[in-house]
Amino acid sequence: MGRKTSLLTGVINFGNEIGFSEFIVRVDGNAYLRLTLEVFPSKISYKSDYKAILSDVMTEVYNLVFDFLKSTYNSFDVSSSQKSSPVEFFAIIRKIYRDFVNAADVILRNPHHLLETEHEEQPAHKIKKIDSRTLRWVEKHPYQTIRKDGRVLADRALSVKKYVTYDTKENRMTKYMLQTTVRRLEQFKKQYRKLSRDKDPHVILEIDNMVKGIERRCNNGFLRDVDAAAFRSGMSLVFGMAPGYRALNRCYLLLQHGLTVTGNIFNISVKDLAVLYEYWCFIKLNSLMKGKYELISQDIIRVNGKGLFVSLVKGQRSNVRYRNPRNGEIITLSYNPKEINVPTVAQRPDNVLRLEKRGANTVYEYVFDAKYRVNPALPETDYYNSISHNPGPEISDINTMHRYRDAIVYQNDASPYERTMFGAYVLFPYHDELEYKNHKFYKSIDQVNIGGLPFLPSATGLVTEMLDELIADSPDSAFERATLPRGIESKLAKVNWKERDVLVGTLRNQNQLKVCIENRFYHVPVARIEESQLPIRYVAIYQTKALFGAEARIEYYGEVISSRVVKRREITEIPKNSDELYYRFQIKEWDRLSRPIEPKERGFAIMFTNLFLLEHSSQVPELLLETEEEYRFYTELKRRTDSWIINDDPNNGFTVGDATVLFDNGEILLVKDQKIVEKCAVGDFIKKPNAVFRKLLKYYH
Repeated sequence: MGRKTSLLTGVINFGNEIGFSEFIVRVDGNAYLRLTLEVFPSKISYKSDYKAILSDVMTEVYNLVFDFLKSTYNSFDVSSSQKSSPVEFFAIIRKIYRDFVNAADVILRNPHHLLETEHEEQPAHKIKKIDSRTLRWVEKHPYQTIRKDGRVLADRALSVKKYVTYDTKENRMTKYMLQTTVRRLEQFKKQYRKLSRDKDPHVILEIDNMVKGIERRCNNGFLRDVDAAAFRSGMSLVFGMAPGYRALNRCYLLLQHGLTVTGNIFNISVKDLAVLYEYWCFIKLNSLMKGKYELISQDIIRVNGKGLFVSLVKGQRSNVRYRNPRNGEIITLSYNPKEINVPTVAQRPDNVLRLEKRGANTVYEYVFDAKYRVNPALPETDYYNSISHNPGPEISDINTMHRYRDAIVYQNDASPYERTMFGAYVLFPYHDELEYKNHKFYKSIDQVNIGGLPFLPSATGLVTEMLDELIADSPDSAFERATLPRGIESKLAKVNWKERDVLVGTLRNQNQLKVCIENRFYHVPVARIEESQLPIRYVAIYQTKALFGAEARIEYYGEVISSRVVKRREITEIPKNSDELYYRFQIKEWDRLSRPIEPKERGFAIMFTNLFLLEHSSQVPELLLETEEEYRFYTELKRRTDSWIINDDPNNGFTVGDATVLFDNGEILLVKDQKIVEKCAVGDFIKKPNAVFRKLLKYYH
């Protein structure tokens, strides 16, 4: 067409959307040329990661539905017009078929039954049992009676027969559930065969096997003689509580009502990868924790009059709460929370992990923010020159993590605003976890607890490791991860570990406790205290097991206001004729510990400790700890195993199973069979306690 040719050019930006799109050229209003384009994702694998993300979302949402039905949604009403689609019905029954038929098997083994009573008119010689109805019948039919020898004898009467019947409304409903499911499977098979595409013979075979399995149970045992009939309304305690019936009802409810998904989680977001990735990150984080911790509650899956629906929607907060079975601590994962108490601008991170740790008043919070962006680190770019030669999260996203940690603050009644976020991490789509470990934004997590973590179906290792470490952290370790977080003032109050000015003493009898408390004093032989152990500023009373049994504990302590050496005979509150020298400590006031210290040792001798340990220990051996490092190590150890002993001699360290942990010249040594099998620097333990514990405790069984 030469120089007169008109050339139209343009750029089509599909953003984060993928899938098929059509380009149509129209001439005079008619479609002249139609091009079908398929848009592939650039940051993840279309064949593996994308399909795995879709599969994870679907699987985990259904798993949450099943968990939801285990303990809540027990009512049913089969007259509801709301039903799942055929495709959804088949997807659900493939997931729950085994539970469905197992519930039917339980019913067949232990069916619900009733004891029926039947009356029949018979000759007197055939009657074995009678009841009040028999007597009333005789009164109404006097012509059937005769008088003989002063007695009234009946020639005929009503006999009573009792028998067990399985033809109950619950069993009729059970057969109805089974037969209805068979009919829907047959209907789905017919619809599947009508599809204008290649049929999968395995699907047909799977349907046939399900039908045969359910029909076999309908035609076995008592169900063979029961007519199917549905409840039209109401509720049965049998379906709410009885083994088998309750499980069958849950499965049937799900098959009937299906899953109403709101917020376009499966349609619009299937094409918008950024939104889909955000949903998947939250669901996958829950999946990683669900197998390790006990699910307490969740509000992702809800129920209304029409059935079940998913409430995971952008702009709406959702929570899942777990309990750590090891120590009872509460773990909460929140999606899209809105922090409304921020003085400046409301912040809304994607996912927030909240940890309520035992022995701490602070709630430890961490941001896991999903960003469907990755910097390719191209040569000669600022990212390549100043950050890393390997792909990683965008710099702007890391800056957002700094903003979250600094902006989300908390204020109580008696203090200024304080940070509540102890760490923030970008979750971004990248697959090579080993390569990423050399990235600056991965190493920054150890330094300031802010950075990035690759997260895809094929790369969940680093995120799993981070979750495990955060949840396993003691309050002290969680504190050490952050820079100047909430609670810094009390934490920076240093403890003088060399000062052992608290005397922990015992009693000779139970009455001595009462006398000491009433007269505010304590006494101990001079011979039992060395001069180097003076002065004593506090006294704590140990109620031993030998004297107090189940009431053994350290509960009372008090500040010493004066001490003097006296002869034993001068202690008139507890008379004894002896000239032995004693220290008599006058106590300002006996106070009670907020949490009594429980015993855990075979014997006991007088000991010295400090006020910090006295106020923060839960068991007597903790009072023997001599350094901050030992205290930190012991706190971590106690969270991981109950099989530990703090040895009476501080130089002998801790006994864990058949191994011993020693602190020696700035190193932590693990000794087993009189050989050092592992060691690490105390400084490394302070920085990364979880990594050191995994290294040391791999020898413990």
